[in-house]
Amino acid sequence: MKKILSALLAVLLLFSFAGCSNNGGKTGEKTKVTFWHTLTDHDEEMVQEIVDAFNASQDKWEVVQQTQTLEGFEAKVYSSVTEGTGPSLVWLYPNTAQDYVNAGLALDFGKYFADADYKDRVSEGVYAASTEFADGKLHAIACTVTGSIMFYNSKLLEKYNIDKDAIKTWDDLLAACKTVVDGERAEGGVLKDIIGFGPDSVDTLGIVTLQQLGLNFINKDKTVTDWTNQKFADWINFWKEAEAGGYFKLVDDAGYHSGPYGSWQYFSYMGSSAGLGYITPQEKEGYGTFDIVTGPVPQIAGGKEYAEITVRALVGFTKDDKTDEGAAEFAKFFTKAENNVKFVQKYSAATPFKDVESSPEYKDYFEKSVAQQALAAMMPITGTRISVAGASGCKEAMIQTLKTIIVSGADVAETLKAQQEAANTALKDAQ
Repeated sequence: MKKILSALLAVLLLFSFAGCSNNGGKTGEKTKVTFWHTLTDHDEEMVQEIVDAFNASQDKWEVVQQTQTLEGFEAKVYSSVTEGTGPSLVWLYPNTAQDYVNAGLALDFGKYFADADYKDRVSEGVYAASTEFADGKLHAIACTVTGSIMFYNSKLLEKYNIDKDAIKTWDDLLAACKTVVDGERAEGGVLKDIIGFGPDSVDTLGIVTLQQLGLNFINKDKTVTDWTNQKFADWINFWKEAEAGGYFKLVDDAGYHSGPYGSWQYFSYMGSSAGLGYITPQEKEGYGTFDIVTGPVPQIAGGKEYAEITVRALVGFTKDDKTDEGAAEFAKFFTKAENNVKFVQKYSAATPFKDVESSPEYKDYFEKSVAQQALAAMMPITGTRISVAGASGCKEAMIQTLKTIIVSGADVAETLKAQQEAANTALKDAQ
């Protein structure tokens, strides 16, 4: 893999020396900077507002945002960047840059950022996540902090006298789902087909569960060995039984569970705090509408307390000097306090910036957001995924593990063994 990327880089450099440029060699034209992301609706609109403001603020660069489909996004970014046809910027995880550093394709924002632009504004932990690469350079600019939380239907909690604060474990959640689902089935009314629970992110579900079991998603030595552990197999079988009974559903046809939750198809779901803005509680005959109630993610009884937080960042890829500078300048503009405070509110996220966190506007937003309150309550037990080259391949293997077993009914032991091998292959190929 290193040799392939190095060869591609050499070809790109050859074309660069041959006089190719982003604006075809013409003068007086803005240099185009392409920004890929998977944001939609109000989030996409906010990005466009910031893009328009940046484009109007100077006459050197024109940023063009392009919304991509979520399915296969990381793979599409990788193939296009290594082929030399990809974007200048993407909206992904900080460790995304790991797969591009060795080939010299990861943009070093540090060439353009002063400490006051970023380093001095974030915590040591966030800055470390932005620079924890083989070359130690600044290849990611964190913009938001989110994490998985639980969402419950207030009317159904009240109807069945369920205390959401008493739902602490996966067993507790299953018991609550059985109470609601069995109750509605027995009544045979408009909610007779309701499902108890679903997770928005399949990979997050698997990774969080491994951590709660005291196992590793990826070991520190960049290998995968714990997926075949019997404790994880037992938990998957627990889920299979819950899914067979109609109490859990791993994958919804809509992709995300937030929309179906809002239309009363689920009693509860686990999803990113950023999903709050996509939930529209609808009216249901005999029930009216409901309030969104949030809580912490369930834990393994007797296991290690753990929840995952996610940092989303701007990651850049090298093109030519002028384009690279433009990408960095847009990243600088995008993360200015006045822009970040508006964006995190639209995105329903926490900010990584100390100056934004201390602003009156942000404090007011934080106090009123049920999603941020739930996320803040879990912070003492949160962690982030290990940052190694090949981690994206491991994530895809985890998704296939759970989907193949739970949705397709494949053998648990055989599938875990096969996907563990696939994850190790992804790690090995990326080194």
